[in-house]
Amino acid sequence: MRVRVLLAAVAALLLLGGCAERPAPRGGEDSRADPVDLVGLWRVSGAGEARDTWLRLDGGGLVLWRGPAVLSGSWTADGRTILAAVDGYSGQPVDDISPDWLVGAHGYRVSEDGWQLEDDDGAVVATLAVDGAPEPVDTVAEWYAEPPEVTDDVRAALAVPELPDGARTASAEHLLGRWVPAGPAVETEPYVVFEDDGTWGGSDGCNGQGGRWTVSEGRLLALSGPMTLIGCPGAPVGAWVGGASHAVVDGAELVLLGADGAELGRLVRG
Repeated sequence: MRVRVLLAAVAALLLLGGCAERPAPRGGEDSRADPVDLVGLWRVSGAGEARDTWLRLDGGGLVLWRGPAVLSGSWTADGRTILAAVDGYSGQPVDDISPDWLVGAHGYRVSEDGWQLEDDDGAVVATLAVDGAPEPVDTVAEWYAEPPEVTDDVRAALAVPELPDGARTASAEHLLGRWVPAGPAVETEPYVVFEDDGTWGGSDGCNGQGGRWTVSEGRLLALSGPMTLIGCPGAPVGAWVGGASHAVVDGAELVLLGADGAELGRLVRG
């Protein structure tokens, strides 16, 4: 897919608002769902969009069809919380690369025809339903206009890893602030800062990166935006955060675990 990544994508991601910790669902445990069921090609309604708007969700990537304009980004979810970000486009240029209904949706629940996306107050911001498909455009491969297949890889990407015995997950309040890699200090000073508006930003020592984050039922959900690829001594802090499924407290250290439960990196206050 030939997508033009916006030069200001990282800055745009850092300006996106969000709730650092998702409130409990109004419907209790009955509100939980399987995030794999979100994978599909959905017509969007109730969001102030034109009728020819579809949202394609696969195992971590998203494509938002708005007629001849096609936005791309990423998403993640657990049983009641969804987090989405848009960082590029193809086809017809657009002024609004981050629709409020999409990046502001943090909850989801089943509806009669598909799904409802909700903001932090529980208000429905969009409805997703299976209803047709977009017309392909020249700059996007035709298969992006088709429903994605739910494969084992997709299920693995959206699975919640098991925590090690006795592990204590970090709360949103614990995550807030500036962290640096544990161990000897690095001259290039890699770091990450978790902000209370649901954004994070940092550097591997040479390349700035940022994205969005939230904590839901003790699990860290995080997305990262594009970054430059300047090589230098440092630490891939942004990759740790963007790939983390859990943040675990180990004494003074914050341990980030990947989707397979493996340790990605350790951070300390800095």
